[in-house]
Amino acid sequence: MSLLSWRSQVRNVKSHLVNLVFPPVCVCCRKVGAILCQDCLEQVKWMEEPICQSCGCTVLNSSRLCSNCLKRPLPLNQIRAAVLFDTIIPDTIHQMKYRNAFALAEPLGMLMVNAWSKWQTHIDMVIPVPLHAQRQKKRGYNQSALLVNTFCQELSLVSNQQILFRTRKTPPQVGLNAKERRTNVTGAFSVQNPHLVKGGNILLVDDVCTTGATLMAAAEVLLAAGANTVSAYCLARAM
Repeated sequence: MSLLSWRSQVRNVKSHLVNLVFPPVCVCCRKVGAILCQDCLEQVKWMEEPICQSCGCTVLNSSRLCSNCLKRPLPLNQIRAAVLFDTIIPDTIHQMKYRNAFALAEPLGMLMVNAWSKWQTHIDMVIPVPLHAQRQKKRGYNQSALLVNTFCQELSLVSNQQILFRTRKTPPQVGLNAKERRTNVTGAFSVQNPHLVKGGNILLVDDVCTTGATLMAAAEVLLAAGANTVSAYCLARAM
């Protein structure tokens, strides 16, 4: 048995023992057994066609591009999401981000894994959208990075969290309109070790996409650093 396999088995045994003593409780319905139970997961609404082939938003007909993307083409190859920001998802993401329920990243990341075959595009590296260092220190973790961990582990994809950094602390995007969101994140990101993205096809991962402003700002600096293409994949799409 390899050392890696042995360590994995030890972790599984420890996790099983902890669950026996302190069984997990569903954050949505409080049923004992899992942090997000199957009954609640079945309420999730998956993203479905027809969608804009650029930004991934829902469209009313089979038009290739939505009106916003026709007016303002994205710097990204595409934006896709696994599920709609609806039913249990808003509160679940809120608990993951603000109530220290970081263990939710595993079942939520699996939603992204399960939907990836529908939306996948060619990529060489996965990069989570970073938090500012001060915000991450206060929260203790980056929820997007936790989603990336599950996503990449399950699909055997390469990730790197030491390339894209948020260099300007920006106010939360909640409550801002599309123009205000773009202004808020302009110049907020930088790339270190640009040789690692040069010529590569990059996938940005975030928890929620609303207008795509954050993803666009991050994509622009990656493209300026030499990336061939930048796409984005989010857990949820807000409409």
